[in-house]
Amino acid sequence: MKNLLPIFTIFAAITVSAPAVFAGPIPVTMENYNQAVAAKYMGNWDKRGADKALVHLPILVPAGNKAPVVRMNQDSLYSSAIVRADKNSMVHVGIDKGAKVYTSVHVLDENSASPAYYVGAGKHSVMIDTEYAFIIFRAGVEDKTDLSDALSAQPLFHVDHSATVGHDYVAPNFDIDQRNALTEKLKADFLKSGEDFVYVGGKEHNVDPLRIAQSNAQGWGGMPVELRVSNIYRNTKQFDGSVCQTVTFEEPDNKYFTSITLYDETGYMIDSPRFSINSYEWDKNSDDTVTINFNCGDDAVNNLTTNGQDFNYTVRNYGVTQRVADDEFGGRQPTIVK
Repeated sequence: MKNLLPIFTIFAAITVSAPAVFAGPIPVTMENYNQAVAAKYMGNWDKRGADKALVHLPILVPAGNKAPVVRMNQDSLYSSAIVRADKNSMVHVGIDKGAKVYTSVHVLDENSASPAYYVGAGKHSVMIDTEYAFIIFRAGVEDKTDLSDALSAQPLFHVDHSATVGHDYVAPNFDIDQRNALTEKLKADFLKSGEDFVYVGGKEHNVDPLRIAQSNAQGWGGMPVELRVSNIYRNTKQFDGSVCQTVTFEEPDNKYFTSITLYDETGYMIDSPRFSINSYEWDKNSDDTVTINFNCGDDAVNNLTTNGQDFNYTVRNYGVTQRVADDEFGGRQPTIVK
């Protein structure tokens, strides 16, 4: 017993004098970029309490970087949740019957992959590859001056938060400066590439990792193509916002609807009097084609404006058909009006 006190005293001294170790930010590389960008946008919704309950956005998404996620649009009202998978790696979501407008539920994981996209009423259990999932519900907006039908659809959305109780989501501490720098490079390279957005459903895929990272940088939150169910988002290069330009195309035969939204080079909606239009509201030509004008004056048909700012735009195809998947309709090559 005489030797215990000296040993204990030495151990206590070592323990007390040892410096505390604090983990620093997680370095962001191409290998973990998809996780880093998911953490950013899931973190934005977590601040709104999305890991406690389904959060409804009861207004059209604002233009500019006030939007909680890059490259959102005004085709729908959004409701979002962050849920933890149950012991079987499943999350549970659903939409009740009764909506008067387009409704969908979209499941993303912490790898920025999208294992499921469902349209209309139904209950679904989805297996995910990560601990948490980000859930996006959409309630379609057919008339931007009257949101009543979309608002009435939001109470029909539901998620199961039971596995999240006591396990609040905490966004991983990725290095913000490194993530921002890599994001800007990926965004710029994407606009120069002329490639379409591409998204995957899980860890197993045959898609070029660079294209996935570029898509998540410039348009996080997409999904793989499932004909007549999910959507294709096609983007353009940057265009000069100081001149009048126009494009005419055959209206795509999507199952649900089509839209065009203008964005700045960082991927946020251009803050102008009219920066988006969809097939519920555009006027068609006598031959059933559609003409969209850009910065051509109030008298021009289907005119969108940028206040002189350079722009790119995304054509969204809701309920994509095979012809749309084969890119038969165009609509992404405007010409300058002399």
